Amino acid sequence: MINRRMFLKKAGAAAALGAILPRVGFGAAKEATPPNVLLIMADDIGAEGLACYGSTIYTTPNLDRMAKEGVRFNNAYATPLCTPTRVMIMSGLYPNRTGFRALIGKGAGVRMPANIKTFGHYFRDAGYATAIAGKWQLGKFDENPGQPVEHGFDEYCMWTWFYKGKKSSRFYKPQIYQNGKIIQGSEKDFGPDYFRDFVLDFIDRKKGKPFFIYFPMALVHSPFIHPPTLEKLARTKYTDALDKKTVAFGHMITYMDQVVGDILAKLKEHGLEKNTLVLFTGDNGTGKSITSKLPGMNLKGGKGSMTEAGSRVPLLAWWPGTVQPAVRDDFFCLVDVLPTVSSLADIKLSREVDGMDLSHNLIGGEGKDREHVLINYGKGFFVRDKRFRLNQDGKLYDIPVTSDTTRYSEAQSTDPEHDGVRKRLQAVLDNFMAIENEFKSEDKSRKKKKKGEK
Repeated sequence: MINRRMFLKKAGAAAALGAILPRVGFGAAKEATPPNVLLIMADDIGAEGLACYGSTIYTTPNLDRMAKEGVRFNNAYATPLCTPTRVMIMSGLYPNRTGFRALIGKGAGVRMPANIKTFGHYFRDAGYATAIAGKWQLGKFDENPGQPVEHGFDEYCMWTWFYKGKKSSRFYKPQIYQNGKIIQGSEKDFGPDYFRDFVLDFIDRKKGKPFFIYFPMALVHSPFIHPPTLEKLARTKYTDALDKKTVAFGHMITYMDQVVGDILAKLKEHGLEKNTLVLFTGDNGTGKSITSKLPGMNLKGGKGSMTEAGSRVPLLAWWPGTVQPAVRDDFFCLVDVLPTVSSLADIKLSREVDGMDLSHNLIGGEGKDREHVLINYGKGFFVRDKRFRLNQDGKLYDIPVTSDTTRYSEAQSTDPEHDGVRKRLQAVLDNFMAIENEFKSEDKSRKKKKKGEK
């Protein structure tokens, strides 16, 4: 884990001294303010959804500014579906270790166990004010109303998903669970506005102490609708050749971008931008019904598929004065978020995690980089390095990350000259697939207890 002293020596970041020195152990630095962390994760958007990643039809000026002023990762990966990614990003553990390998069920009592420790727990225990807003979908609030708090968040404002047997709306006429109360919006109310306003209010109230905010957005998941008009809303660059669904999706992306802009403006209003790390990413690839446009190619969304389009997501890191502008080709998997942000906040983890501390990719200094990415979704597995991907079915793909054309080609290789590559990646994949669910026994005992209660 990279400490602050190493960072100061390597990066010479005297201007960021008060923001990044540890809270204990450095004499006069003992009273220094630890950095705030704000993690934003959009719903169903691959890297091709942002202009800074090459989109020729979507408008994302605020995210583009984050990319220009911070670090843009070219090779960031999630699982191809929301549930495995959501548990993975919070816990730092692979899906096959937690047991959350596919979409969570809707049956009674199904939920993410409270003994899976999350970044909410770690930051709250370290003295941070913690909050979560947006999409949970890891259990029903009518059955387990204490979930957000049990997972480390002091305050919350969440879409209910399923409540008392009925699926609720996340957009117009939203149903929201906020700090123990159900809020039923009208047909003119827009759910993402509630979540944004909650985040802005939390920053207003907690600006005087360190805070950790996790904002898993409701946008830009289907149904594809037109958000409310904002005066400052940039227009999506669409043509008559685009279908209505893609146009609506583009407007949702622009609205999502405006929400991010509102948050960045709030940080600046309080003078917090130089003491706040903001991360933006997505939970999986774009929905399959959407075809996006990159220079010289169209790209169909890959959500739910063990492909590049299914798992490559945007990842931007913005922290003015500390994170220096760069475009990085280093691998980053969302399982790495917990150990990375914990390291930057000088928080020690109480257990080993699968993710890597990649904080040196943000602030400089020495550290070990990822040689490959490992992804598990359902019964599917793959390992990917910068040229090849090997899936659990034995298919080897020659898809270099050198361009969008090559990376998204899904070109399968049967070349005997690649047998050495196949053997090397197969050994890595075998070790990955051997990871077992550590929480299975706890799940079984909980089910037996519920059955006994009945």
